[in-house]
Amino acid sequence: MAIFSQLDESTSIDFRNYNYQKPNRCVPYNLPSFMKKKIHNISKALNINTGSIDIIKSKDGNYVFLEINQVGQFGMTSYPCNFFLENQIAKYLIKNDK
Repeated sequence: MAIFSQLDESTSIDFRNYNYQKPNRCVPYNLPSFMKKKIHNISKALNINTGSIDIIKSKDGNYVFLEINQVGQFGMTSYPCNFFLENQIAKYLIKNDK
């Protein structure tokens, strides 16, 4: 999910400084394949198979890695973007329960 936090002074440093009068725009976002590969590589190197990853896309188009929250929550992205991640996880668990 992309959060357009830079469009509001109150959320420009930290999007969690919510402006309830004018909420940040949040939209589905598909990372380019080179970034997906980098995420896969760091996940493999760190031996983790889940996590919430924070990345900033700079004004010049570069991606800046901030952190991986290994037990990060996905509700804040699943619901606004209609990703239905909880359904995907359930399907995976049911398929692999053997």
